[in-house]
Amino acid sequence: MTTKKPTLARQTFEKVCAIETILNSLLADSRTPTSDPQSPVTERPLYLATASPEMPLSVIRLEDAPDYLPCFDEADLLYGIPGLPILMSYCPEQVIDIGEESYLVGPMVFFRIDRDGCTVSLQVADLYQLAEFLEEHSVILMQGGESFIAIRLD
Repeated sequence: MTTKKPTLARQTFEKVCAIETILNSLLADSRTPTSDPQSPVTERPLYLATASPEMPLSVIRLEDAPDYLPCFDEADLLYGIPGLPILMSYCPEQVIDIGEESYLVGPMVFFRIDRDGCTVSLQVADLYQLAEFLEEHSVILMQGGESFIAIRLD
């Protein structure tokens, strides 16, 4: 009996389904106090996503973003995901240029913005679209006889 290895599309679908389950449970169950300890009102925590060429797409909380991208919200650059109200934050030192193309070789954090420019939680549908973006922009590069994965920046 032979078992067939799942395709990359199937593996991506299964990973996004797992992330969707986690995100839905976090959004349904989690509530944190606002920054004003006197306030009786609570607000939901903000959920972002992170990935790198070597790390799969994962859901994180806003306060954990600097653990994945130390320059987050300080010395990072922002990249708008075409057709989506989502920004990708990344460290400019982790971009390599080959010819006229630029490639990201380090971690990135994805977040959604609203009409006022404020950061809001990603939606489940965003995770599907981010997985597609990463799959479409992942490339294998060679340098010094070694190959590595990078994300092509348009």
